[in-house]
Amino acid sequence: MQPGNRNQVNYNNSHKRTRVIVEQTFGLWKSRFRCLHKSGGNLCYTPQKCGKIVSATMLLHNYCVRRRIPLIGEDHGDEDPNNEDDPDDPDPQHEGIRNVPAARAKRQRIVQDYF
Repeated sequence: MQPGNRNQVNYNNSHKRTRVIVEQTFGLWKSRFRCLHKSGGNLCYTPQKCGKIVSATMLLHNYCVRRRIPLIGEDHGDEDPNNEDDPDDPDPQHEGIRNVPAARAKRQRIVQDYF
């Protein structure tokens, strides 16, 4: 959705900055626990057990971050170099969500209330 005013531009910029931080955090987490990364493995367990593994690895990752324990190897958690996502380009995975009237209305309320 193209921003129609300055508040929407501010919202979009804030959303992009936040998304980058979240994606970088996921990249670090998946680098530390290769079983979570699509190239390093996958979790062939029940959804309940996968949830426990994800929770445990998040706790361990946060523990390592707080104690500044470095990642092992040359990969320092940067995003996949083959990932050519541009935060300014629309994400086709979420294209259908953008067109849902309830989602647009929620976005507009956030823009009005906070930006």
